[in-house]
Amino acid sequence: MAISLTDIQRKAIHDLALEARALLTGEARDLLEGVYGLHADGRLEPVDRLPDVWADPEAGETYRRLAVFLADEERAGLPRPEAVDKLVKEAAFTHLNRLVAFKMLEARKLLRGTLDRGADSNAFKYYLAGPEHAADLARYQQGDVDTAYRHFLEAQSAQLARQVRVLFDPDVLPARLFPRPRPLRALLERLNAPSLAEVWLADETIGWVYQFFNEQEKAEVFERLYRHKQKIRRQDIPAVTQLFTPHWIVRFLVHNTLGRLWVALHPDTRLVDGGLLDYLVPLGGDVEREDGRRETVRQVRDFAVLDPACGTMHFGLVAFDLLAAMYREELERAGQPGWPETPSLADPADIPAAILRHNLFGIDIDLRAVQLAALALVLKARSLNPQARITQSNLACADVLPLDGARLGTFVRRAAFTRPIYERLIRALWQRLRDANQLGSLLRLERQLGALVAEERARYGREPLFAGLPGAYESAAAQEEFWELLSAQIVQGLDEFAREEARAGADQTFFVGEAVKGLRLVELMLRRYDVVVTNPPYSGKRNLNDTIAGYLDDEYPDAKGDLYTAFIQRCGEWVAPGGRLGMITQQSFMFLSSYEKLRAGLRRQFAVETMAHTGPHAFAEIGGEKVNTTVFVLRSETDTPRREDGVGTYFRLVNAPEGDGKRLAFEQALAGLRLTGRAS
Repeated sequence: MAISLTDIQRKAIHDLALEARALLTGEARDLLEGVYGLHADGRLEPVDRLPDVWADPEAGETYRRLAVFLADEERAGLPRPEAVDKLVKEAAFTHLNRLVAFKMLEARKLLRGTLDRGADSNAFKYYLAGPEHAADLARYQQGDVDTAYRHFLEAQSAQLARQVRVLFDPDVLPARLFPRPRPLRALLERLNAPSLAEVWLADETIGWVYQFFNEQEKAEVFERLYRHKQKIRRQDIPAVTQLFTPHWIVRFLVHNTLGRLWVALHPDTRLVDGGLLDYLVPLGGDVEREDGRRETVRQVRDFAVLDPACGTMHFGLVAFDLLAAMYREELERAGQPGWPETPSLADPADIPAAILRHNLFGIDIDLRAVQLAALALVLKARSLNPQARITQSNLACADVLPLDGARLGTFVRRAAFTRPIYERLIRALWQRLRDANQLGSLLRLERQLGALVAEERARYGREPLFAGLPGAYESAAAQEEFWELLSAQIVQGLDEFAREEARAGADQTFFVGEAVKGLRLVELMLRRYDVVVTNPPYSGKRNLNDTIAGYLDDEYPDAKGDLYTAFIQRCGEWVAPGGRLGMITQQSFMFLSSYEKLRAGLRRQFAVETMAHTGPHAFAEIGGEKVNTTVFVLRSETDTPRREDGVGTYFRLVNAPEGDGKRLAFEQALAGLRLTGRAS
């Protein structure tokens, strides 16, 4: 049973996140300027004026990496002062997120004590006892406990990087800016406070750490937006648009999308009576029986769930629990009528890794969110099976910085791709990725890939562009397989490119890292999903910068008034026939005449299954009447009569009091519906 946090506990997380942010950003700035000579304005002092750098090989390597970082960011269009500010924040949130991860792993008994008693922690003592750590044992015995403990924490991170590399990657520059002993001890004292002991057991803690860490940036953006009438900048988007979704709304959407699909596939499922689908809304016998007749038998591993604005993967965590139950039920009932002949897995111990590998997908524009999403999923998986071997998760960060033409050209020439089309597609796709760091999931990369391939096909007549692939080149499946082949060649080429450049004395870590992020983003956008569920960003067009506003005009003319409306249209494009779309959005798209074409387009693809009109105050963190929301589930329906005749089940919660009041009103209405067959 998931642990729910109290208001007092959320307040404690709030205070911790703000104190940790101030402490770690201050430490990162002091470290950069005092040790490495990197000032806030981007000036980097010569190494001969920095004794700590030229006297210590490790510090010397960090200094070299800093110089490369500044040059790379400058080539990508980021002024040096902004690059320094970005690095400071990355160092702060990376180290806070890692320490939070250690605490959550400790609390679940998935990691021997690492932070709980600082340098007296059990895991540190075991580390010192290992013969391979004799040098750190000597430091410890000679009184240099702090250095030995830092090496231990870095070793712990390297171990965890095998499963959560995006958070614990030992090779990234922020990892080298490790907090020095005094601020580290101060932070450990806060993390180990008895008042926070239960907090580390709650899944939602990760989401609150993320939201509260961004609180200062969010306030600054709104100050510029409403007082100074400035537009939202590229770097403002994560802070201004993220909002943690109330847990009951997440359950409503997951139960009525993924849960609905499972019930349609298996009307005899035991999960409904078992309490795992307690928010599943009855739709009426005829509708549900017809769904059951139309569904074909599928294995659980074939269900794909996407959150294209995933944040810290709150929807994914609730879906994880449901998917785990689905795998277990399939194992128990395989071979029975209406169930697969063989289950997806032979061993229940493999369920956690299978969910991360096959079922859950997420995209976010903010690296901080992707780090914590990866952590949340691994914590969930290892809580179910502490020995779970996590080899893959399907998360993509859309914060892809532009790749300068010179290095892209050098890479393409050296890669020697097997077909000329590969080179042309790579150049064209990277041109389209130039605004990924502010458009995120709204980029229609799969459409653009299809258009590029069609152009090549027209250029070369009937040349077999997809030689060796089944089906017509226009099909989504063929395009996806084509991209897998191309992506494999690109990754192999990037690895070799980085090695060659390193041998020649050039560091291409930045280029390779950004290229791989771009590949991952394209890969997820090419798929189609059984369930798309999300809380999209909200921001009216008048507040957006020219790049985003112009893109909405060009690509989403029927939904251009707000980011959330563009997301409704975009999410609909990812839903497979028969799949479900579940969202919480503002309510205006249902009423405004400017969205008439958007509504008509949705009705041509979807039938409404259920909606909870929540109105104002659905989010406890937002006061007033500014954000009026609705929560809805749509079914992708190819049968025109069924789609047009669909009515849906609706809950009017606009007059219910904020937060828990709306949840209780929904639960009462749902109970009444189950008893009488009528919703309110």
